[in-house]
Amino acid sequence: MGKRTRWFAAAAAGVAGCLVAARPCGAQTCVGDCDGDGTVSIAELITGVNMALGNAPVDDCPAFDALADRQVTINELIQGVANASRGCPGPEEFVAQASDFQCLTDWDKVRHFRITNRLGHLDEALAVAHGDESVPYPIGTIIQLVPAEAMVKRGGSFDPQNGNWEYFVIDASSGETKITQRGRQEVVNVGPPCFSCHSAARDFDFICENGHGCIKLPLTAELIDALQSGDPRCP
Repeated sequence: MGKRTRWFAAAAAGVAGCLVAARPCGAQTCVGDCDGDGTVSIAELITGVNMALGNAPVDDCPAFDALADRQVTINELIQGVANASRGCPGPEEFVAQASDFQCLTDWDKVRHFRITNRLGHLDEALAVAHGDESVPYPIGTIIQLVPAEAMVKRGGSFDPQNGNWEYFVIDASSGETKITQRGRQEVVNVGPPCFSCHSAARDFDFICENGHGCIKLPLTAELIDALQSGDPRCP
């Protein structure tokens, strides 16, 4: 048995040990899920080992090639083992709480709206907002034009056919955030439901701006700035 074969044999033994002990061995993505059913089976792990040994082509299960470098490494095998033992992770989801909404002037301003991201994806969100990256916005993004309304990229399985956005009506008059409404079609602040307006901007990930097809708001740029600067939550 050659050195490389012994190395992968040891890895396979580690695979078995992890499965028996049902302990996590790392892995945050669903590496090893060859058939896309949300689980990693023993047969799929064996396929991964064979690809790592060079006994099978990577095309047999591209899901093991997490780095997309046309090879399967020991780390990728370990990731597959972890997913086999504890299941594939579900889609990322952000369920906003009142504490996630803060003084608007503390957030980045893009054209007229304010934006932040509560899952650490602010750079990606800003890149989309500035047009440097294509939509959709990353999960955890919060966008507000005025203190009383917000839209949050919730993700998960909240509403995948409509961008997974959740709409909010907020009362910040006391200097603290109170969520008075949240959801999709049922959320109404002033005028028609929030979603009915934003649905016109489907091609822009439901963000209403000039030229996106939404009903034009009777708000001047000066008034929007004044409402943001007058946010009662700001010092």
